Amino acid sequence: MPIATIIDYSLTLSVPPRTTADTGIDAMCHAIEAYVSQKRNAFSDQQCLAALRLIGPNIKRAYHNGNDEQAREKMMLGSTLAGIAFSNSSVALVHGMSRPIGAFFHVPHGLSNAMLLPSVTEFSIPLAATRYAECALALGVANEDDGVAQANAKLIEFLKDLNQELQVPTLAEFGVEKTKFDCVVETMVEQAFASGSPNNNPRIPSKEEMLNLYHGLW
Repeated sequence: MPIATIIDYSLTLSVPPRTTADTGIDAMCHAIEAYVSQKRNAFSDQQCLAALRLIGPNIKRAYHNGNDEQAREKMMLGSTLAGIAFSNSSVALVHGMSRPIGAFFHVPHGLSNAMLLPSVTEFSIPLAATRYAECALALGVANEDDGVAQANAKLIEFLKDLNQELQVPTLAEFGVEKTKFDCVVETMVEQAFASGSPNNNPRIPSKEEMLNLYHGLW
């Protein structure tokens, strides 16, 4: 663990849009997963919500205009808080499934998280509906008058729209060959479970459910 860190958003001003999108969605994913993790706690909860309040209104701004210093600063702080959060409560199913995609097909980590986030969130909501609704509220995509179900519907819609706006490709669009994917997907499931992260998810998938989630990426 570092004794001290210097968090300087000006170092991110030259980061290109693709990397801005991938790292921004990764930070958002850290905060969401830490908030719904089975290892969550009161300390990490506050950091998650603060991170989402910073990331929600600024991720698109930073992507579309890399020189927007206010957006860059808030994304940097949000990313830092989300990082501290998941260091204390761990990540969950998105990250567990994401790592094998990167290992086998060299998809950047944040990008593979982004590919997975809408479908894994939709899969997980039934066992943490209130928590996900609170994430939607913190991101600014739902409001206090929305019920839990409506807030979660807005969250899924936001995640899908965000991927479109930030040009997140499907695995097919990224250039992954389906035949190669089919040959290794069983191993990917084994490696995802071996990481331990899926067991932190509010809804722990069966092998068959994880296979379906992987195949859904096309």
